[in-house]
Amino acid sequence: MHRRRFLTNVGYAALGTLTFGALGLYAIQPRRTVLPFIAANNDALPLKPTTPKRVVVVGGGLAGMAAAYELLKRGFQVTLVERSVNLGGRLTGWNVDVNGETMATEHGFHGFFNQYYNLHGLLNELGLRGNFKPVKNYPILFKNKEAECFTNTTTLFPFNLLSVVDQAKSISIMDFNDPMGNIYELMRYDPKDTFARLDNIDFKTFCQGINQPMVDTIVEPFAHTSFNQFHQYSTAEGIKFFHFFYLGNPDGMGYDQTIDDAMTSVVTPLTERLKALGGTILSGMEVQHLIEQDGRITKVVLKHPGEMPAQDHSIDAADVETTWTPFWGSPTDLYYVKRDAQGEFHSVSGRCTHMGCPVGLDAATGGFACPCHGAKYNTDGVPTAGPTKMPLVAMNTTREGEQLRLSARATGTTLETDYVVLACDVPGLKEIVAHSTLSNKQFIESVEQLGVADPYIVWRIWLDRTMKPLDVPFYTTSGYQFTDSIAIYSQLQPQYQDWAERHQGSVIELHAYAVEPENVLPEEEVKRIMREELNLLIPELDGASIVYDIYTMQKNFPRWAPGDYSGRPGVETPIENLFLGGDFLRLEVPANLMEAATMTGRMAANHILVAEKLQENPIPSVDLVGPLVIG
Repeated sequence: MHRRRFLTNVGYAALGTLTFGALGLYAIQPRRTVLPFIAANNDALPLKPTTPKRVVVVGGGLAGMAAAYELLKRGFQVTLVERSVNLGGRLTGWNVDVNGETMATEHGFHGFFNQYYNLHGLLNELGLRGNFKPVKNYPILFKNKEAECFTNTTTLFPFNLLSVVDQAKSISIMDFNDPMGNIYELMRYDPKDTFARLDNIDFKTFCQGINQPMVDTIVEPFAHTSFNQFHQYSTAEGIKFFHFFYLGNPDGMGYDQTIDDAMTSVVTPLTERLKALGGTILSGMEVQHLIEQDGRITKVVLKHPGEMPAQDHSIDAADVETTWTPFWGSPTDLYYVKRDAQGEFHSVSGRCTHMGCPVGLDAATGGFACPCHGAKYNTDGVPTAGPTKMPLVAMNTTREGEQLRLSARATGTTLETDYVVLACDVPGLKEIVAHSTLSNKQFIESVEQLGVADPYIVWRIWLDRTMKPLDVPFYTTSGYQFTDSIAIYSQLQPQYQDWAERHQGSVIELHAYAVEPENVLPEEEVKRIMREELNLLIPELDGASIVYDIYTMQKNFPRWAPGDYSGRPGVETPIENLFLGGDFLRLEVPANLMEAATMTGRMAANHILVAEKLQENPIPSVDLVGPLVIG
């Protein structure tokens, strides 16, 4: 039935009813839409509150910046709290010293897709669209077969599918011959029906009902860009992903890249605009806990990254070595203790002062290293490399008989507030809720059940050999142990182009989107394998020497596992003045990645506007259902 319906839509001309076929094609085209307002008289409501209201936004990524921006425009008093030195979240960046030259780096390459309507709207308002340029092609490099390229052709459904088939070398129209109808599920996204039927099924199992060439060439390579393992990815989330990025929007697969680094192109000008609108930005601070009173959050208590909540920890003195020894006070509280030559004990927090990530011991120096963002510290906990400038936080250490009592310091800065938007990542949200005493157990459990995907790796390397220009600066790859995509930074950004020309070199960035547990190997082994994969991908760089590199492994992308959807928190919470923002939320509206973050930040702002009986902002979206959903 699904195949007959699809072929009817494709072959309207063959049926000889041109008028009917044209009307049918028009009816099933994906369209940009706008979410409905809560109040029927939205246009008649005032824009600004008569009495200024205080809002604390926690998290300076796209969700937090979008929420803060919308509320500041409306006259709210907004304080934005960000644990990093800079705003930006996964878009943030910092400077590194490349053999005596200061260069801007970031967490990795980002594509700004055409259907990021809320994000592009924000960029347009700020006058930042001139900081971008389009990417003309979307190639996939396979290890064991010829590369495939998907250019921006028609966006008219179903001819967009036919154009993909026409361009692809390893699939044909016969691959739509799908007796089980699974491939047509990708075209029938419906927020309620799709999740009710398919959320509990992993995407790999579901795709066993699709012809293998279609899976190998299109479905699996694209699905992997969700940063989740194929066999641990909800089928419903996978269908939503395809609907958003391809089948449910009228803008195709095109995307833009920033001309310069993301800090220069987006984050810094947006930060300056927030300040110009009167916003208070507290960077280098994070939330210790929330204080709830009478069903509302009334206070937000802050601390510095690296500081742990104010509590005592006891350990056996005999367990402490003369070198730094790690101890866990709880699943989130890590600290290091050592005994000096005089028998005195010293302890520091094991949390990086950049973004609070747990640091590990650096065997090469005897100090500490943060695997997430490349921060390194010497044996005294003083930073020597990476984005942070603050030393690891010292703790008070007192000996009581055979026990050591470690006292963690907390800043204790308190913000009083009328509304709170928690727009941090999953680990940050879980830590805040775990350390707060909140009344709603269902909300607490929904946050506790959130997870993060397997870690991802970004390795940027400066090489001493030039390479010929490639067609595009970014490639998705498939079939490699680690490398899932590759960005040619010496073709991407002027600063890197200049470095490559002056040094007759190249700058390449390799990404591993979701590293399986068995592949979480020592850094040097991962680098060795990824370098071998680079040599296969760009043979002319085989034998080139690495003159500088940045290697980071992070674990903060959302987990989209089967069965997660129903228990996932949404933008609204049971606490009337507490709202959430972020790309990990339960969102019936089809959006992913940076657009989901921006959209949920704007939605959180809208809920506050509604609570104050003010006009909502329009929230644009891709089509809410798939092209083969009837009625």
